[in-house]
Amino acid sequence: MMKKETQQIKLVLALVLSLLAVIFVVLNTDTVAINFGLFKFKLPLIIILVLMVIIGVLIGWFWGSNGHNQDKNN
Repeated sequence: MMKKETQQIKLVLALVLSLLAVIFVVLNTDTVAINFGLFKFKLPLIIILVLMVIIGVLIGWFWGSNGHNQDKNN
């Protein structure tokens, strides 16, 4: 029973954080310059933020599914 409640709490927190990320991204739409040393380009900040959120989600997913999850061993 506790495991189900914990999963529900994690889901609610993930949804709240996702909503905050979406609000933050939508409010920041100005064009910014991205400098990678050898090349520089300008993109809307909303695209950069969405890409960074996606990369963060993928890193979290890979980290959690790659045996680093403590619940797997219990």
